Amino acid sequence: MSSATLPSSLLSPSQIAAYNEAGYCIVDGLYSAADIDAIEAFFEEYKKIGAAIFDADMKFEEIDPTKRQLRAMHPHRYSEQAKKWALNPGVMSVLATLFGKPALLAQTMYYFKPPGAKGQGMHQDNFYLLAKPATCIGAWTAIDDAKIENGCLYIVPGSHAKNILCPAEGAEGWMSYGDSHIKPFPRDCTPVPLEVKRGQTVFFSGNLIHGSGPNRTKDRSRRTFIGHYIDATSDQVAKFYHPVLNAKGETVSNLAVPTGGGPCGDGWVGAVH
Repeated sequence: MSSATLPSSLLSPSQIAAYNEAGYCIVDGLYSAADIDAIEAFFEEYKKIGAAIFDADMKFEEIDPTKRQLRAMHPHRYSEQAKKWALNPGVMSVLATLFGKPALLAQTMYYFKPPGAKGQGMHQDNFYLLAKPATCIGAWTAIDDAKIENGCLYIVPGSHAKNILCPAEGAEGWMSYGDSHIKPFPRDCTPVPLEVKRGQTVFFSGNLIHGSGPNRTKDRSRRTFIGHYIDATSDQVAKFYHPVLNAKGETVSNLAVPTGGGPCGDGWVGAVH
Protein backbone atom coordinates (compact mmCIF):
# COMPACT_ATOMS: atom_id res chain seq x y z
CA MET A 1 0.00 0.00 0.00
CA SER A 2 1.47 3.34 -0.99
CA SER A 3 1.56 6.49 1.13
CA ALA A 4 -0.97 8.06 -1.20
CA THR A 5 -3.69 5.64 -0.06
CA LEU A 6 -4.12 7.43 3.26
CA PRO A 7 -3.76 11.13 2.44
CA SER A 8 -3.53 13.67 5.23
CA SER A 9 -4.57 17.26 4.74
CA LEU A 10 -1.64 18.10 7.02
CA LEU A 11 0.89 16.99 4.41
CA SER A 12 1.49 18.59 1.02
CA PRO A 13 2.58 16.57 -2.02
CA SER A 14 6.02 18.18 -1.73
CA GLN A 15 6.37 17.01 1.88
CA ILE A 16 5.42 13.48 0.93
CA ALA A 17 7.91 13.62 -1.94
CA ALA A 18 10.61 14.89 0.42
CA TYR A 19 10.02 11.99 2.79
CA ASN A 20 10.08 9.44 -0.01
CA GLU A 21 13.17 10.90 -1.69
CA ALA A 22 15.26 12.21 1.22
CA GLY A 23 13.92 10.12 4.11
CA TYR A 24 12.45 12.98 6.14
CA CYS A 25 10.04 15.90 6.06
CA ILE A 26 9.26 18.82 8.37
CA VAL A 27 5.67 19.64 9.38
CA ASP A 28 4.41 22.80 11.11
CA GLY A 29 1.53 23.22 13.49
CA LEU A 30 0.82 19.71 14.73
CA TYR A 31 1.20 21.05 18.25
CA SER A 32 -0.17 24.48 19.10
CA ALA A 33 1.97 27.12 20.78
CA ALA A 34 0.05 26.36 23.99
CA ASP A 35 0.86 22.65 23.57
CA ILE A 36 4.57 23.38 23.24
CA ASP A 37 4.47 25.62 26.31
CA ALA A 38 2.69 22.84 28.22
CA ILE A 39 5.19 20.17 27.14
CA GLU A 40 8.08 22.40 28.18
CA ALA A 41 6.54 23.11 31.59
CA PHE A 42 5.60 19.47 32.15
CA PHE A 43 9.12 18.18 31.61
CA GLU A 44 10.72 20.90 33.67
CA GLU A 45 8.71 19.41 36.55
CA TYR A 46 9.24 15.84 35.36
CA LYS A 47 13.00 16.08 35.80
CA LYS A 48 12.37 16.56 39.55
CA ILE A 49 10.51 13.27 39.82
CA GLY A 50 13.37 11.57 41.67
CA ALA A 51 12.88 8.24 39.92
CA ALA A 52 15.37 6.19 37.87
CA ILE A 53 13.45 6.57 34.61
CA PHE A 54 15.96 8.54 32.59
CA ASP A 55 18.74 7.23 30.35
CA ALA A 56 20.29 3.94 31.56
CA ASP A 57 17.70 3.68 34.36
CA MET A 58 19.32 6.58 36.18
CA LYS A 59 17.87 9.53 38.06
CA PHE A 60 18.02 12.94 36.40
CA GLU A 61 20.53 14.31 38.90
CA GLU A 62 22.85 11.30 38.43
CA ILE A 63 23.51 11.96 34.74
CA ASP A 64 26.52 13.92 33.48
CA PRO A 65 25.25 15.34 30.14
CA THR A 66 28.82 15.71 28.85
CA LYS A 67 29.12 11.90 28.96
CA ARG A 68 25.61 10.51 28.50
CA GLN A 69 22.36 11.48 26.82
CA LEU A 70 20.15 13.35 29.29
CA ARG A 71 16.72 12.09 28.35
CA ALA A 72 13.49 10.81 29.89
CA MET A 73 12.68 7.31 28.65
CA HIS A 74 9.10 6.23 27.89
CA PRO A 75 7.39 9.11 29.74
CA HIS A 76 4.08 7.99 28.18
CA ARG A 77 4.20 4.95 30.48
CA TYR A 78 4.19 7.18 33.56
CA SER A 79 1.93 10.02 32.45
CA GLU A 80 -1.43 10.03 30.68
CA GLN A 81 -0.68 13.57 29.49
CA ALA A 82 2.60 12.50 27.85
CA LYS A 83 0.72 9.62 26.21
CA LYS A 84 -1.86 12.06 24.78
CA TRP A 85 0.91 14.22 23.33
CA ALA A 86 2.53 11.17 21.73
CA LEU A 87 -0.83 10.11 20.24
CA ASN A 88 -1.57 13.63 18.96
CA PRO A 89 -4.18 13.17 16.18
CA GLY A 90 -2.20 15.29 13.74
CA VAL A 91 0.95 13.28 14.32
CA MET A 92 -0.96 10.02 13.89
CA SER A 93 -2.56 11.34 10.68
CA VAL A 94 0.82 12.26 9.17
CA LEU A 95 2.23 8.87 10.16
CA ALA A 96 -0.69 7.07 8.55
CA THR A 97 0.08 8.86 5.31
CA LEU A 98 3.80 8.08 5.46
CA PHE A 99 3.28 4.45 6.46
CA GLY A 100 0.31 3.94 4.16
CA LYS A 101 -1.55 2.40 7.11
CA PRO A 102 -2.35 3.29 10.73
CA ALA A 103 0.51 3.85 13.16
CA LEU A 104 1.30 2.31 16.55
CA LEU A 105 3.29 4.01 19.32
CA ALA A 106 6.41 2.11 20.40
CA GLN A 107 8.48 4.68 22.32
CA THR A 108 8.60 8.20 23.71
CA MET A 109 11.60 10.22 24.83
CA TYR A 110 12.32 13.76 25.94
CA TYR A 111 15.81 15.17 25.42
CA PHE A 112 16.86 17.98 27.77
CA LYS A 113 20.25 18.61 26.11
CA PRO A 114 21.42 21.49 28.33
CA PRO A 115 24.39 23.77 27.54
CA GLY A 116 27.58 21.71 27.33
CA ALA A 117 25.78 18.44 26.57
CA LYS A 118 27.37 15.90 24.24
CA GLY A 119 26.01 15.10 20.83
CA GLN A 120 24.76 11.73 19.67
CA GLY A 121 26.62 9.46 17.30
CA MET A 122 25.26 8.52 13.91
CA HIS A 123 22.70 5.75 13.96
CA GLN A 124 19.58 4.31 12.34
CA ASP A 125 16.60 3.88 14.63
CA ASN A 126 15.48 0.53 13.26
CA PHE A 127 18.82 -1.00 14.24
CA TYR A 128 17.43 -0.77 17.78
CA LEU A 129 13.69 -1.27 17.24
CA LEU A 130 13.92 -4.07 14.66
CA ALA A 131 10.42 -3.30 13.37
CA LYS A 132 9.54 -5.74 10.61
CA PRO A 133 8.62 -6.01 7.78
CA ALA A 134 8.54 -2.18 7.43
CA THR A 135 10.92 0.17 9.22
CA CYS A 136 9.85 2.50 12.04
CA ILE A 137 9.35 6.27 11.79
CA GLY A 138 10.52 8.90 14.28
CA ALA A 139 8.52 12.06 15.06
CA TRP A 140 10.91 14.66 16.53
CA THR A 141 9.29 17.86 17.84
CA ALA A 142 11.50 20.82 18.73
CA ILE A 143 10.76 22.48 22.07
CA ASP A 144 13.59 24.96 21.47
CA ASP A 145 14.86 26.31 18.17
CA ALA A 146 17.42 23.69 17.17
CA LYS A 147 20.51 25.30 15.67
CA ILE A 148 24.03 24.13 14.95
CA GLU A 149 25.25 25.96 18.05
CA ASN A 150 22.95 24.16 20.48
CA GLY A 151 23.17 20.72 18.92
CA CYS A 152 20.68 20.28 16.10
CA LEU A 153 20.19 17.05 14.19
CA TYR A 154 22.61 16.00 11.48
CA ILE A 155 21.18 13.76 8.78
CA VAL A 156 22.34 12.01 5.62
CA PRO A 157 19.59 12.76 3.06
CA GLY A 158 18.65 9.71 1.02
CA SER A 159 20.34 7.25 3.37
CA HIS A 160 16.95 5.76 4.25
CA ALA A 161 17.36 3.76 1.04
CA LYS A 162 20.30 1.93 2.61
CA ASN A 163 19.95 -1.27 4.58
CA ILE A 164 20.67 -1.24 8.29
CA LEU A 165 24.43 -0.79 8.70
CA CYS A 166 26.02 -3.04 11.32
CA PRO A 167 28.98 -1.96 13.48
CA ALA A 168 32.47 -3.35 12.96
CA GLU A 169 34.59 -3.94 16.05
CA GLY A 170 37.32 -1.39 16.64
CA ALA A 171 36.11 1.02 13.95
CA GLU A 172 35.71 4.74 14.56
CA GLY A 173 32.25 6.33 14.73
CA TRP A 174 31.11 9.77 13.60
CA MET A 175 32.87 12.59 15.48
CA SER A 176 34.28 9.81 17.74
CA TYR A 177 30.99 9.54 19.65
CA GLY A 178 30.96 6.20 21.39
CA ASP A 179 27.20 5.79 21.03
CA SER A 180 27.28 5.50 17.24
CA HIS A 181 26.45 2.06 15.94
CA ILE A 182 27.61 2.94 12.43
CA LYS A 183 31.29 2.02 12.44
CA PRO A 184 33.07 2.64 10.16
CA PHE A 185 31.12 5.57 8.79
CA PRO A 186 30.41 5.16 5.03
CA ARG A 187 32.61 7.35 2.85
CA ASP A 188 29.72 8.09 0.49
CA CYS A 189 27.65 9.64 3.30
CA THR A 190 27.91 13.32 4.21
CA PRO A 191 25.93 14.46 7.28
CA VAL A 192 24.30 17.87 6.95
CA PRO A 193 22.77 19.98 9.75
CA LEU A 194 18.98 20.14 9.99
CA GLU A 195 17.94 23.30 11.82
CA VAL A 196 14.30 23.48 12.90
CA LYS A 197 12.15 25.97 14.80
CA ARG A 198 10.33 25.55 18.09
CA GLY A 199 7.11 23.63 17.48
CA GLN A 200 8.12 22.06 14.17
CA THR A 201 8.04 18.26 13.87
CA VAL A 202 10.54 16.26 11.82
CA PHE A 203 9.38 12.87 10.57
CA PHE A 204 12.17 10.53 9.50
CA SER A 205 12.55 6.97 8.36
CA GLY A 206 13.96 4.39 10.74
CA ASN A 207 16.70 3.69 8.19
CA LEU A 208 17.76 7.34 7.85
CA ILE A 209 21.30 7.88 9.16
CA HIS A 210 21.24 10.69 11.72
CA GLY A 211 22.82 11.99 14.90
CA SER A 212 23.37 15.37 16.53
CA GLY A 213 26.09 17.82 17.41
CA PRO A 214 27.05 18.94 20.92
CA ASN A 215 25.41 21.91 22.62
CA ARG A 216 28.19 24.50 22.49
CA THR A 217 26.12 27.33 23.95
CA LYS A 218 26.27 28.59 27.52
CA ASP A 219 22.62 29.53 27.90
CA ARG A 220 20.41 27.54 25.49
CA SER A 221 19.03 24.03 25.79
CA ARG A 222 17.95 21.94 22.79
CA ARG A 223 14.91 20.14 24.12
CA THR A 224 12.85 17.76 22.01
CA PHE A 225 9.83 15.50 22.45
CA ILE A 226 10.22 12.34 20.40
CA GLY A 227 8.05 9.38 19.50
CA HIS A 228 8.97 6.25 17.58
CA TYR A 229 6.18 4.51 15.72
CA ILE A 230 5.63 1.34 13.71
CA ASP A 231 2.84 0.49 11.31
CA ALA A 232 -0.23 -1.52 12.29
CA THR A 233 0.76 -4.54 10.19
CA SER A 234 4.18 -4.96 11.82
CA ASP A 235 5.10 -8.49 12.83
CA GLN A 236 7.63 -7.61 15.52
CA VAL A 237 9.46 -4.96 17.52
CA ALA A 238 12.29 -5.36 20.04
CA LYS A 239 11.43 -6.19 23.66
CA PHE A 240 12.24 -2.75 25.10
CA TYR A 241 9.39 -1.21 23.05
CA HIS A 242 6.60 -3.46 24.32
CA PRO A 243 3.80 -2.76 25.11
CA VAL A 244 2.91 -1.04 21.85
CA LEU A 245 -0.17 1.21 21.76
CA ASN A 246 -2.71 2.03 19.06
CA ALA A 247 -4.13 5.49 18.43
CA LYS A 248 -6.69 5.00 21.24
CA GLY A 249 -3.94 4.22 23.74
CA GLU A 250 -4.86 0.54 23.84
CA THR A 251 -2.21 -2.18 24.08
CA VAL A 252 -1.60 -4.15 20.89
CA SER A 253 -0.63 -7.67 21.89
CA ASN A 254 -0.09 -9.54 18.61
CA LEU A 255 3.50 -8.38 17.96
CA ALA A 256 6.39 -10.78 18.46
CA VAL A 257 9.69 -10.06 20.19
CA PRO A 258 12.65 -10.71 17.84
CA THR A 259 14.72 -13.74 18.77
CA GLY A 260 17.68 -13.07 16.46
CA GLY A 261 18.53 -13.65 12.85
CA GLY A 262 18.19 -9.99 11.89
CA PRO A 263 20.44 -7.90 9.63
CA CYS A 264 23.23 -7.75 12.23
CA GLY A 265 23.48 -11.45 13.05
CA ASP A 266 21.71 -14.10 15.03
CA GLY A 267 22.72 -12.60 18.37
CA TRP A 268 21.20 -9.15 17.76
CA VAL A 269 17.70 -8.76 19.21
CA GLY A 270 17.50 -4.95 19.29
CA ALA A 271 18.24 -2.64 22.19
CA VAL A 272 17.39 0.55 24.04
CA HIS A 273 17.58 3.55 21.73
